[in-house]
Amino acid sequence: MSKQTYRNERCIIFDESGNLGSAGRYFVIACIDTHSYKSLHNVMMRKLGIARTLFPEIINGHAHEIKASDAYPCVKHHIIECIAAKDISVSYIVLDKKYAKPELLADKNIMYNYLSKILLAKMIGKEDSGKVIHILCDNHTTKITSLNSFADYIKIHFNYEQDLGIDIDVQYLDSDSAEAYVIQAADYVANAVWTRYEYSYDTYADILNKKYQIQERFPYKMFGI
Repeated sequence: MSKQTYRNERCIIFDESGNLGSAGRYFVIACIDTHSYKSLHNVMMRKLGIARTLFPEIINGHAHEIKASDAYPCVKHHIIECIAAKDISVSYIVLDKKYAKPELLADKNIMYNYLSKILLAKMIGKEDSGKVIHILCDNHTTKITSLNSFADYIKIHFNYEQDLGIDIDVQYLDSDSAEAYVIQAADYVANAVWTRYEYSYDTYADILNKKYQIQERFPYKMFGI
């Protein structure tokens, strides 16, 4: 992929934390919503570069990536603080797998697409008609959903079912690439939210308290009981 700055266009940057299998109770899809792609990219590149130099043992074989799940608490805390200082908002949907319909959990592709649509439907509306929205995802998401089905599902919903006429550009980036530091930012956000729900540990998620836009729990009526 060639270098991209998106020139103040809206970017919605996705990642997930947890899993749709049997391990753990909660699964989180989180996203960073921003018109300042370059600023977010630059701060992540700089801060992760410093972390790689100071703590080479947490690189874990990656070329550019330090996964939030591998980072030391001090690294994670500082990186999330840097993300929160940027011109962004954070939205997420968290699934309580205990109450998810078995037929949805049985097909991870359907479950992922369904949750993503619920979240995006609260973020995108008539005011976005005629605009360009870039949706950036980790290409490792293909372990859950096929490359084309998510993009097609989202475009069909907004431009055929809702008839909004939005230019939706869905891209899959390799999170270990030098061009995908923003995906790593979404990884840290998703991990912070997941840690809040899975372990009732709020330290990282609280750093983002002023940035939350949509906080969706699914299924709402039974969630967390």
